[in-house]
Amino acid sequence: MSAPRPDRDTLMAYADGQLASARRAEIEQRCAQDPALAAEVAALRAQRQALRDALDPLLDEPVPARLLQRPASPVRQWAQAASVALWLGVGALAGSLATRSDMPQAQDEGTMHFVRQAELAYAVYTPDPRRPVEVRNGSDLTAWLSRRLNRPIVAPDALPGGLVLMGGRLLPGMPDKPAAQLMYQDAQGKRITVFLRAMAQPTAETGFRIVDHDGTSTFYWVDRDWGYALTGELPRAQMLQAAKVLYQHDAPRAQPVATPAARPLS
Repeated sequence: MSAPRPDRDTLMAYADGQLASARRAEIEQRCAQDPALAAEVAALRAQRQALRDALDPLLDEPVPARLLQRPASPVRQWAQAASVALWLGVGALAGSLATRSDMPQAQDEGTMHFVRQAELAYAVYTPDPRRPVEVRNGSDLTAWLSRRLNRPIVAPDALPGGLVLMGGRLLPGMPDKPAAQLMYQDAQGKRITVFLRAMAQPTAETGFRIVDHDGTSTFYWVDRDWGYALTGELPRAQMLQAAKVLYQHDAPRAQPVATPAARPLS
């Protein structure tokens, strides 16, 4: 009986060089025999390198005072650790957020991985004072993202609460499934992000769900083969209104459905 296929956490640890030598040799042997597994490892390494490329310019920047002063409970230490790691230039952030104690076990693992990617992208890019977006808002932004994601991308110029579209960027998502991030900013300089990509497993369910962590909320929903996640530190009511606007802009491109109500995770 052959050994089970390594799970994604194991592959992430392998790509990050965190496995013991014996286990690493096993993965290398499996990759040599399984081209699909080798391709998945290559994609994880490419994602890791992309994060390094994004974080390297921040190596010389000081850690923001708010990160040094904010107390962190044991349950919430992952959020502060991710933020500090951002400013110290640690490249292997994707693996560091692989486990979340407050996410219900019943939730689909693929959807939870999508939410973690959205939170990580928010933590990495919203504090960036020099290049928070790759392409500024303009006539080419949605066309550029649509071509690369092979899907029409809707990006309203404004969202409730005076949030104005700054621009967006292309991000690694899943193997052969790139992701995009849109960023909005209000008059006070507060930013929210919209993370979207194709999902690994199609689903017929469309409904808002909420994940809250240390003042940061993520509203997410999955419409068949496409996932959306709105992340920010604004009041929940404003975040929900922004999510509904985004949902209504995209809904005409799919089958007509009623706007769902938000359901917090218990």
